[in-house]
Amino acid sequence: MQANMQDTARLHYRSSPHLTDPDHVIDFPSLEDAVAFAMTQNPGNRELAWADTASGRKLRPTEIAALWELQRE
Repeated sequence: MQANMQDTARLHYRSSPHLTDPDHVIDFPSLEDAVAFAMTQNPGNRELAWADTASGRKLRPTEIAALWELQRE
């Protein structure tokens, strides 16, 4: 997985994986910040986060978790 961790990112939180519209959206100055937030916070009791990168890539919850693990190594 290749992602520029310094690019801006937007997190989309959903209360169900089947919902198409996000319940909550948060913009971040970097993908690194977005990943850290997604893995350590739970706004409004929503557990499922997707991220959109500045390059237009959409990261699924499993991809966010993988980036988190890579950052921690």
